Amino acid sequence: MAGDEPRTDTRAAEVRHYLESVGARALPNHRIESVEFLARGEYSLNYLVCSMNEPGDERYLVARLVTGTQMDLPLGEQALYEHHALELLAPSGVTPEPHYVDPDPEGLPYPLILEEYLPGRPLSYATDLKPAARCVAKIHALAAPRDHLLQEHPDPAPSILAESRQLVTPYLDWKQAPQASKEALHGAFRKIEQFLVQKGLFSREDLVIVNYDLNTHNFIVSEANEAEGNASLVDWEKARIAPRTQDIAHFLLPTTTLWRDATATRLTLEQETEFVNTYLSYSNVGNLDRFLTQLAAMRLIVSLRAVSWCAWALRETAHGDRAIINEETLNKSRTYLQPEFLRELFGL
Repeated sequence: MAGDEPRTDTRAAEVRHYLESVGARALPNHRIESVEFLARGEYSLNYLVCSMNEPGDERYLVARLVTGTQMDLPLGEQALYEHHALELLAPSGVTPEPHYVDPDPEGLPYPLILEEYLPGRPLSYATDLKPAARCVAKIHALAAPRDHLLQEHPDPAPSILAESRQLVTPYLDWKQAPQASKEALHGAFRKIEQFLVQKGLFSREDLVIVNYDLNTHNFIVSEANEAEGNASLVDWEKARIAPRTQDIAHFLLPTTTLWRDATATRLTLEQETEFVNTYLSYSNVGNLDRFLTQLAAMRLIVSLRAVSWCAWALRETAHGDRAIINEETLNKSRTYLQPEFLRELFGL
């Protein structure tokens, strides 16, 4: 759920004032040179912070104001959770280094996370499938310590199904929602509920730290290292411990690859195979047959969660309950809830 934030942003000065007030706790031996609005996410407001130790020693960071959560956490706990995830992920070398977190910053309306700024461009499906696969493999190779604080979903299917039902129910009860769309959604739930009676689909051997939202704009491809195909992964607000196939499925699905108009692509079978094979060449997946069976199942499960979120977003927006309204997001959500799209996605 998102906080109440206007579409135009004027908080850069407030963020700068806060960072200057905490001083050495957030940025030891550095002074703030500038704070500029960077980007608006569905659940965050992001600012580019330039600090300096001495002339020529500039450091660029991102200050994230956490305006909402998809994990049913109080906003302060959401900020601490995401910061903790970044701490666990730092050894991978392909995620932002965390610097500071304040769940209740004085003078700011939302919790703040301060993390490394990774320059570059969004991932391109046409050229960057192999760098993306290598990046994900590096993250999945990490072993989470026993005392980690991330949510664990050894079998994510029941929790995703429950989350999807919670998201979609207001839409199904909404009189303005097209009946054909509702019927297709009911059909998708019935199909997946029958499918999930399978036993032994998931094993604790498959558990890794997953991002839960692998899309082109969460990847950063470094302009300085494009010849090497270096990619990093940002936005860890929904990180958890779950089967690796959850990330792989999310990356490959048309609900992900078509999401952003600027990069909208429906991957071919050859492209999907390139990504999976590259990932496998850098990963120790254990049981390959289970991995492939799991991946097919996760594609359906993650698709259900994606379209259920779209249904929730449309209904919330219509009732004036959404704080961050993005027209591209709304238009894509409408497309994904077309009966034809749903029937193709779920094989109805």
